[in-house]
Amino acid sequence: MTEDKLDTGRSLAELSASEYLLFNSDMYKLTTQSSPDASSGRFNLSPKYNYLPPARLQVDAGPDKSPSADFSVGTELLNFQSRFEYPPQGGSVVKNTLSGKAGPFGAFYSETDQPGNQGLEQTSLGGSLAVGPVQLYGQRNQSSQNVVDPSYAPLFQNPRQDTETDTFGARGSLPFMGGTLFGDISRQYGTARAPQHISQDARPTGQAPNITNYQAKWRGKAGPGILSLQGGLKDVRNVGMEPSAKAEYIYDNPLGLGGKFSATGSYVNPLDPNLKSDAMAGVRYTIPLGGRR
Repeated sequence: MTEDKLDTGRSLAELSASEYLLFNSDMYKLTTQSSPDASSGRFNLSPKYNYLPPARLQVDAGPDKSPSADFSVGTELLNFQSRFEYPPQGGSVVKNTLSGKAGPFGAFYSETDQPGNQGLEQTSLGGSLAVGPVQLYGQRNQSSQNVVDPSYAPLFQNPRQDTETDTFGARGSLPFMGGTLFGDISRQYGTARAPQHISQDARPTGQAPNITNYQAKWRGKAGPGILSLQGGLKDVRNVGMEPSAKAEYIYDNPLGLGGKFSATGSYVNPLDPNLKSDAMAGVRYTIPLGGRR
């Protein structure tokens, strides 16, 4: 029996795993990359033909990381992503997402399962439509979790707590006063369903107050640096409003040493009457080790 040979004359027994896959696949080219401490690795499959979708697999592990694996396949038109993780608190988390975008339309659907966290199940779906500089969007988030102690489970027809939140809004950006002005306005509706006791004819259901969020931001050149101004307002129906503001100024290499100067300030007046208004301000100047780079 003769051994298969590459064009270079090397036999299959002399190939690494990645070289074997390269040799063995007529459709994809495999490239690999790993961190210096071998705690993470990335595998990319590049199609040799335009009609095939690209794929990627990344694995992370290490003393300071939760073991995880990410897999994705597809293009912007249609893409599938899957993530598997072992969180520090134990158990496992699996998240699968299907998304797509065609012209001004975009949509996604995702499911997350965490059996070790009281059977937590989460789903999220949404879509968007771009109309000129404005993007209209909508999203629904659902969550379900077993919150009844197992010893009391026989006393409940349904031991789970369910929540549902719908968000609809519009966001966009446009040139303004030498910079860019961003804006976002959204309305949020929420519903919660509590566990159902055997003595109840229906599940207790509650409607959360509607929430309207306003966000505006301007970012542009100001003198030798970049200025960013941001303001927001959270309006909870029949409860109250929570205003907030933030400003930041960044100036690169002010002294010719390759450093960065930044000044920031923020303010928030919490909706919770038990919390006081908070204002913060600070400046920072950092220089990379070794001087200018």
